[in-house]
Amino acid sequence: MSQGNTPDTFQSAQRAITFRSIALGLLIAVGIVCITPFNDYVVNNSFLVGSYFPPIVALAMLAIVLLINGPLYKWFPRAALSSGELSIVILIALVSCSIPSQGLMRQLIPAMVAPLYQASQDPKYSQLLEKMQIPMWTMAGESYQAGSEPVVSRFYSRLQEGESIPWTLWMKPLAGWGIFVVCFMTALVSLACIVRYQWAVNERLAFPIAQLQTMLIAPPRPGRALNDVFSSYSFWIAALIVIVIQSSLVLNTYFPKSIPAIPFGYDLRDILTDPPWGYLPYWLKGGTIFFTLLGLTYFIPTRVSFSIWCIPVIVAILQWPLNAFGDQTLSAPSMADQQLGAAFAFLGGILWIGRHHWAVVWRSLIGKRRSHDAEGFFLRYRVASLLLIGSVIGMVIWFIILGASWWLACAIVLMILMAHLITARFVAETGMAYIRMPVNFDQILTNLPPQILTPRGAYAYGVGHYGFMQAARESTLTFTLHGLQTVDEAGVNSQEKRRAPSLIFGTLFVAFIACAMASIWCYYNYAIPLDDLDQRGVLNVYGTIFWPRQWMVDFPTSVSEGSFPAKAHNSWAHITTGIIVTLILQTLTWRFSGWPLLPVGYLLCTYFYITNAAFSIFLGWLAKSLILRFGGASLFNNLKPLFIGLIFGEALSTGLWLLITMILATNGYEFKVVRFLPQ
Repeated sequence: MSQGNTPDTFQSAQRAITFRSIALGLLIAVGIVCITPFNDYVVNNSFLVGSYFPPIVALAMLAIVLLINGPLYKWFPRAALSSGELSIVILIALVSCSIPSQGLMRQLIPAMVAPLYQASQDPKYSQLLEKMQIPMWTMAGESYQAGSEPVVSRFYSRLQEGESIPWTLWMKPLAGWGIFVVCFMTALVSLACIVRYQWAVNERLAFPIAQLQTMLIAPPRPGRALNDVFSSYSFWIAALIVIVIQSSLVLNTYFPKSIPAIPFGYDLRDILTDPPWGYLPYWLKGGTIFFTLLGLTYFIPTRVSFSIWCIPVIVAILQWPLNAFGDQTLSAPSMADQQLGAAFAFLGGILWIGRHHWAVVWRSLIGKRRSHDAEGFFLRYRVASLLLIGSVIGMVIWFIILGASWWLACAIVLMILMAHLITARFVAETGMAYIRMPVNFDQILTNLPPQILTPRGAYAYGVGHYGFMQAARESTLTFTLHGLQTVDEAGVNSQEKRRAPSLIFGTLFVAFIACAMASIWCYYNYAIPLDDLDQRGVLNVYGTIFWPRQWMVDFPTSVSEGSFPAKAHNSWAHITTGIIVTLILQTLTWRFSGWPLLPVGYLLCTYFYITNAAFSIFLGWLAKSLILRFGGASLFNNLKPLFIGLIFGEALSTGLWLLITMILATNGYEFKVVRFLPQ
């Protein structure tokens, strides 16, 4: 019997991987990777990606759902994109977000010229660079003295009239680094396919960002244009309030005497200056509401959100009297060591709690799979494991060729994967969109005699840290994991799920080529950012100057001189402390269901990612706790659209002003950069 033209009927009949879902996803992906370098470095705007809930993806999907799919569902339901197709669009768009900024290109393109530029500025380093004999296939120049040649000098200034971009000189390093990138991306995608079942099904982590993406693409009721979220008045009221508040801040910068800025934070730093208040950590004395983080907090367990804001407050209170007396016990460097120890213990917890799943993966790898073993929804575990092992071996060999000893190459690769794995776990559990796990192996290396390294080995480590450990800020693993989770929750059938990894690898290839060309074009055509907010003489100053100087120059120079900077604390003691504290928190969490302080709260408790977000997370935790306490599950569910509105309101506001700023910038008009999101 015919069921009529209902969306549910079409949802079950339509395929997810179609020409239009692939084409639409790739169109968004290419747009993201081509526009991001210009937006982030030339205009110096709020980052176009910058988080695991990228505003550019949210805007693109809102446009599709509201402006395209909505009318189709209303009048031509058979032509509407199904939830499965929209999940494929999200998967492709999310995966592409790992390429254009700190996930890869923010560091990768400058790494091909930065050593030569630094050598041209520092004769001492020039001699060391030549002595190290770094393979020239990693650099865009043709000799170690190429820093003054146009391929390098124009990268850091701009092309002169009549000059053109030396594309041919970039082919060699792009191919050389591309070999590592292929292995790196393959390892991360394979890891995502291996861990997703354990985290999503066995442990039932919240995946708050994937929850939002699933609600975004849910089909509407028969005969309606919009689903329940977008049909809710509370969604649009919340979104409008956020847009008005944030727009008032921008308009105030243009018209300070006419339009007042509506405050959405607090700042007591100028008031709390006298002792003892002056010794409070700065972030406790001021905070900004990030509406995305506030809204996401509504969708995570209260124990998790309580831990994320409460443990940093506890540590800050402990630091308060120590700061007053100049005690270094809980200083930033010592806490960094504690949190490195915490990362090791946290990784141990991941491995231990998932031990039965890893056994299933191992049995699949060696061909002894049992009949009741899960087999992996997207890649069979045997295939994923072989890809992971092969790519890890490829990464190790690449670092050995670059100059690392075998043990150092293994350590670099393991620490890179550790940084990305812990970051992915943290985001899946907490919904923290702006995060990176800073797993810094140099905190261990600098406690050892410098003689265990060669300058070339130190350079190889610097490349691994600068280029790929820091890439956990916008990790392919995390984006892939959330994209796959969205595809799974959209009800895509198992046959099409098997084709999803091919789409991911194809997207990464296209995005890499397109973004490399767009990035190189920006560097050669713009000498400095167009705005007046951050004028330091060069585009992407951290990626092109500060980080290369720290990791590709200073670190190997310290090794060549036979000494590391002295530390004011006992690193080993603090690393051990971090391990012990995390093990205690983990044990209490597993042993007592009501234990309030989870190890995720300690893992990053003093890093700016968390301290910047603490106020927003506190507000989200407080709101959810009060709603559940006095309104119960019914009120909690009824208010979901309101908190989703806060999230998408910030995305709409950010996107609106990003667009206006880019239009003004490209047409030569005066403009103001105002950043709503953490940078």
